[in-house]
Amino acid sequence: MLKLIMASIIYLVLSGLFMFVHGDERTEDSFFVKPGAGTLSVQAELKNYLCKFSYTAQGGTHEEWAISIEILEGGNAVMCTVERGIASYLFFQDFKMELTGPMVSITDVDVKNSQRDGLSLKKDEYALEKNSITSVSGKFKNHLEKVAVYSPLSRDDL
Repeated sequence: MLKLIMASIIYLVLSGLFMFVHGDERTEDSFFVKPGAGTLSVQAELKNYLCKFSYTAQGGTHEEWAISIEILEGGNAVMCTVERGIASYLFFQDFKMELTGPMVSITDVDVKNSQRDGLSLKKDEYALEKNSITSVSGKFKNHLEKVAVYSPLSRDDL
């Protein structure tokens, strides 16, 4: 019994040390996209980072989606994701995702079109800025399944 207790203590210490050294953390929450409710927003926070997703949707009934924010690569990157996981039947009029916090500058995005078997939105359907991605009025085809943004947290420019 004592060996089991000692093994458990060692495991907990090593697990905590691993998390401290690598620093990867994640928080996730589910929310409902509500069609016909005007412009709505949902956000997730982790440490000093905030991810905010705003949208206007029409059609059908509400759908369950998820928002997550992760600190990756031992604290050297942050990623925010909003997704349904399966195709959405809602008609998105517009969307905007903002990622804010120390040293955030979005370099990579993954924006999936719900009507094209996991293919990405065309580049002219969205605009990427330093801290946000926004649908482009008149170009965005109103189908959305996933929006993810990634920012390295480079300290090289300090």
